[in-house]
Amino acid sequence: MLDETNARTLGDYLTCLEIRNSIESESDGNWGVWVHSEDQLEAGTRALNEFLANPRATKYQQATEKAAAIRKKQEKEETEFAKRVVTPDKMWPSFGLGPLTLVLILACVGVVVVARGFPPEGEYLIDQPVYRNLYISLRMSGFLTEVRHGEYWRLITPIFIHMGLWHLLFNMLWLKDLGSMIEARKGSLTLALMVLIVAVLSNIAQFLDTGGGFGGMSGVVYGLFGYVWMRGRYDPASGLRLHPTNVILMVGWFFLCLARLPFMPDIANAAHGVGLVIGMIWGAGPPLVGKLFNS
Repeated sequence: MLDETNARTLGDYLTCLEIRNSIESESDGNWGVWVHSEDQLEAGTRALNEFLANPRATKYQQATEKAAAIRKKQEKEETEFAKRVVTPDKMWPSFGLGPLTLVLILACVGVVVVARGFPPEGEYLIDQPVYRNLYISLRMSGFLTEVRHGEYWRLITPIFIHMGLWHLLFNMLWLKDLGSMIEARKGSLTLALMVLIVAVLSNIAQFLDTGGGFGGMSGVVYGLFGYVWMRGRYDPASGLRLHPTNVILMVGWFFLCLARLPFMPDIANAAHGVGLVIGMIWGAGPPLVGKLFNS
């Protein structure tokens, strides 16, 4: 039988042994110590027997201060974990989208509305002023002539051009899920930085591969996908994770596009590849380095 003081002392000692427990008062005035996990019940019983044999031992008296520090650390970890859990009240109220994700989607749709349709297939040197000002370059020769003359926005704006309805829908659905997930857990600033860097580098890569007649958010989407995929593998506590089916779909589509099948339109494979690599490095970098140095 334990009184409250002894029960708390034993509970502190069990905490130091990494045995999760709680104490409760019993109806007969005594106090009980409950071990949370059945796997630790045997170890907890041994500790109880040792305590009853000599409750005034020094190790039990020293356990109180150490247990307080352990509980404080556990509370901090639980608080940090709670911040990563996304509940409806933490999400952007408009259709569950993050604010920047919503702006990006509206921008892509807005381009189609303002331009009154999608670009003509296989043609980008057109008179439509909206698309003429969004392509990375209109020149058939030279390296990014317009950009080198101060039109720096062209390094980014091809992500807002889409070649058809299915192209737009596919990219917006993935952007909605991946962008909102990153934004909810890492913040709008992190998402903005990722979109900016991936857009510029993947657009330059695609220009070097095929010239200026391309568009789409898919390079950025693959960057976000690579980031979430790797971060979920190397840092599960981040709260970023993908269902294996989604990984298979995205990786499968990536390689299907590389096959350049006759029934498929021109695909921005260079943008896909560069975006994916950047995202994977960004997602796996810090956690992977930490694991390597701690192994």
